[in-house]
Amino acid sequence: MGLLAKGSLVRNKIILQAGDVLVGITALVPLLFLGSQTLPLWAFFFIPVVLLFSFLCEVYQPEKWTFKERLVRSSLALVLSFILLFFLPNSRNAGFQELLISMVLFFVLQNGWQILLHKSNDAHFFTEKILVIGTGTIAQKVEHLIEQSPGKYALLGYIQTPTDPICVDRTKIIGVIDDIVEIARNHNARAIVIALTERRGNLVVEKLVTCKLMGVRIIDYPSFFELMTGKIPVEHINPSWLLQSNGFLITPFIRSLKKMLDLIFSSLLLGICLPFFPIIAILIKLDSQGGIFYSQQRVGRNNTPFTIYKFRSMAKDSEKNTGASWAQENDPRVTAFGAFMRKTRIDELPQLINVLKGDMSFIGPRPERPEFVEQIKKVTQYYSERHAIKPGITGWAQVMYPYGASLGDSVEKLRYDLYYINNLSLFLDLLIIFETIKIVLFRRGGR
Repeated sequence: MGLLAKGSLVRNKIILQAGDVLVGITALVPLLFLGSQTLPLWAFFFIPVVLLFSFLCEVYQPEKWTFKERLVRSSLALVLSFILLFFLPNSRNAGFQELLISMVLFFVLQNGWQILLHKSNDAHFFTEKILVIGTGTIAQKVEHLIEQSPGKYALLGYIQTPTDPICVDRTKIIGVIDDIVEIARNHNARAIVIALTERRGNLVVEKLVTCKLMGVRIIDYPSFFELMTGKIPVEHINPSWLLQSNGFLITPFIRSLKKMLDLIFSSLLLGICLPFFPIIAILIKLDSQGGIFYSQQRVGRNNTPFTIYKFRSMAKDSEKNTGASWAQENDPRVTAFGAFMRKTRIDELPQLINVLKGDMSFIGPRPERPEFVEQIKKVTQYYSERHAIKPGITGWAQVMYPYGASLGDSVEKLRYDLYYINNLSLFLDLLIIFETIKIVLFRRGGR
């Protein structure tokens, strides 16, 4: 379906950020007419800084905020950006007036164009009308997803099939599968979602091909769910869906690109953080008895075990009597400073060494302990598929879902992990990095 497909979870963020790049360029245009001989230093950092603070202040999550809340957040982002740019070398002496003008212009244009975008998204003209083939519980789930995404999709009605059970509102059934071509044409349908409890004997493939040639998109339920939620419903997919998906194609080029980015990001971050390692080591030793580092077996790419490194956040021999056990809220095994490290993700920093060694990637599914992998495999299919790529320090599941603490959490995170593998791209990796920065700064999701 793609990251830019209509209704995609990340589509609006991509559009809003891309639009703000153009807004940022426009906001810098006055510099050309204010007699500046050379561009001030702040001008070269203007667009990255305003986009970063807009992201951190969650300006790019419009579905969460009212118009007033968006104004408050964009105002906060503007003030923080101004403060940072103002204190760059020479900014206070050269270009202060221009900086102020560009900031105000960016604020006005940013909110103006975003209001227009939200209004257009809500306009019925852009609403995609959907027919749902099926009348069972899966068809009900499609209606629920549509209700959670007002303005993007509208349910035209359900198409009944010979054997699918009827669990939906009967008044919303508008025809039978044999008449699908005429129904799609008469109702001006733009998409058909196949949401059958039982597919055998229920589909008229030739008629669906005719609908597709008419310009109607044919989407199966797992793909529609993925589009709307940013995760894959593992309980509703099968091997043929994995084969026919446009994703799950990890080429040598993608692997090489990820390896190059891993080396760049991990080297830079390790260089920045390494001077702080002695301070962290001292605080760990002062807080509790035991070693500074903690090593543990995890499962990596192709189900190969490797040793992961972390700063020790738990008391010495905390699992001696219990064995491997899940993390929990207010975990009694965690030390006082360990709790702080987990909230800020400081305990994960030694894993940069794992990245440089090639055991891990900077971004990917979190590596799990072998004991837990065996437990999870017993309750869900396709868990081994997440081991098709290297595990990561951070990932799509980590930024979208709280810290996993049970089998149920692991199954839910698998849905996000498979989405990441299916939609692997440079942009998605960059989005995860920025979301991780936000999580670390606001101390969300750790246990």
